[in-house]
Amino acid sequence: MKAFVRIAFAASCLLVAQPALAGSDLDPASAKALHDYTLSMDKVNAMQAAMDEGKKDAALMKSMKSVGDDSKSIAEMEAKLSANAPAMALYRKHGLSAHDVVVMPFVLMDAGMAVQYPSAAGKLSDRMSPAQVAFYKQHQAELKKVRWLFGSE
Repeated sequence: MKAFVRIAFAASCLLVAQPALAGSDLDPASAKALHDYTLSMDKVNAMQAAMDEGKKDAALMKSMKSVGDDSKSIAEMEAKLSANAPAMALYRKHGLSAHDVVVMPFVLMDAGMAVQYPSAAGKLSDRMSPAQVAFYKQHQAELKKVRWLFGSE
């Protein structure tokens, strides 16, 4: 449970977690976007670098708070983030797309849940792949050191 809570905290820190998307009532396109996402430590670490840099700019951080507000799908959140030119400049500088920034926290949260609670994996199978769970298991020690993911500074 501790790992899931930390990952959920990280997703909320990124301000992309929305109740409609965090639940099981995902639209098919959003579920597919999550299911098909390929995790990599390069992207996880790039997100940390972007978050570290972004924290130095209070106006930028404030502008990103509304990305998840009222969004009903992954595509809608990606569009809102893409429209935020300063945020996208920061993420692109670190090699991340709007898709990476929006989807990666959800995928890591789901994979972490499946690793922590294997019985939950079946309920998430429409939005999570076995490769994502395998990635989480393989990199669990590294992931625990990632500040944006586990909420430590």
